[in-house]
Amino acid sequence: MNETDQLSFSLREHVVPADRAGIFTLLNAGGFFYPHEMAYGMGLFDEHLLKGDNSSYQFMLYEKEKQILACGCFGVLPLTDRRYHLHWIAVAVGNIGQGIGKKLETAIITRIRMQGGVKVYAEISNRGYHERARKFYEHCGYKPETVIPNYYGAGDDKLLYVKDL
Repeated sequence: MNETDQLSFSLREHVVPADRAGIFTLLNAGGFFYPHEMAYGMGLFDEHLLKGDNSSYQFMLYEKEKQILACGCFGVLPLTDRRYHLHWIAVAVGNIGQGIGKKLETAIITRIRMQGGVKVYAEISNRGYHERARKFYEHCGYKPETVIPNYYGAGDDKLLYVKDL
């Protein structure tokens, strides 16, 4: 992506109802989410729309010409001292590997720091097709913290990553 192309991209911190279809498409296209996981992700979106700034969930979008190329969802972990959960970052399949996910993650981390966050947790399955996501988190400075065996189902472990801010 050259400098001229980058100027046409924008970050947006608030979602609107019209974003629902684009976010659903983004989550669905890569085949990385089970239907119940997609429903959960869309539920976070719906809660954010309903509650606005009072929602536990925040979104950040990376877009070009009103097309969502990447979306991230994050929020404060309840009952913790300045700890955040990065629920997910999803990048449009045709844009994977172009640095968009990293730019979005950096913007999310900047926002979390501005809100006083000191740690960010990200969880992911050990399923084989999540290998790229695990490498992404590690590239962004997240460290593997723990494994909870069979968390999501038989043979489907939960890997917890942490990033100190």
